[in-house]
Amino acid sequence: MQTETFRVESSSDMLTIYHLLRTCLWTIPIFTVVWSVAGFAITYGISQALNHTDDVFPYISKTGTELPERGVFSIVVFVCSLSMALNAEIRFQYVRLMMTQMSLTPAEKSRWITANKLSLALGLLAAFGLLFVASFQVDTSPVPHYLGAFVTFGLGFICCWIHAAITYKLYKEERKSMLKYTFILQILISLVITVSFLTFIISFASYRHQKGAGRGTKENELRSIFQTASSSEWVLAIAIVSYVITFIPSFRKLEFDGFNVKYQQLATNSKTNVCVRLCSCCS
Repeated sequence: MQTETFRVESSSDMLTIYHLLRTCLWTIPIFTVVWSVAGFAITYGISQALNHTDDVFPYISKTGTELPERGVFSIVVFVCSLSMALNAEIRFQYVRLMMTQMSLTPAEKSRWITANKLSLALGLLAAFGLLFVASFQVDTSPVPHYLGAFVTFGLGFICCWIHAAITYKLYKEERKSMLKYTFILQILISLVITVSFLTFIISFASYRHQKGAGRGTKENELRSIFQTASSSEWVLAIAIVSYVITFIPSFRKLEFDGFNVKYQQLATNSKTNVCVRLCSCCS
């Protein structure tokens, strides 16, 4: 009887999600931004095409209250929540590794380790708030929906400034141009987040107050203030999501071995360099 021989590819020859993330952690921020922005645009497009939204530019959550865009919106926000949490964890591990090789006094080290842990905790809580946004529709369950949204925006706003402060500390110790440009970009995005966050809070509260007092609706007298609130919410959400782009240079130095995030080792075999193989497949 003839015996057939099957060739089993070694794990180093297979392009899996694990091998992609092992040396290409920097793709996670790109995926997060592309997925989120594209997802919000798709739900808005579907709701407009099916006439499920008013003529007035809506809040983001208002583009996902009707079927079928409601399901798309929930999936988009749920995956965004997971990817934002993953970015927060990897950033935490990067800063932790950097702190181990910096010459800091015990007091300084304790202070910045605490700041790093705080950024992780706030980042995870902000990502958790997105789960409320995805699970509770604004029309049917407004209280948990708004609670999740304000947790995400409020804690995300604080978290971005903490990350900028940590990056500045790393730059003062390392004096690397990459950290300098990262810090500048983080400050710029944080300023956009701050302005849009304050604008959204003030205009949203003012609109709700005036509407409750019977001074008009978003279709007439309160149209301008409502559009200020909705536009600033879109800017705020996109800015917070886009902040993870500043993590790309640091993530390029890391790899995941299945258990721990560590500094990336130089590849000795081109066949094991997944990023090169991925690019060559796409070219």
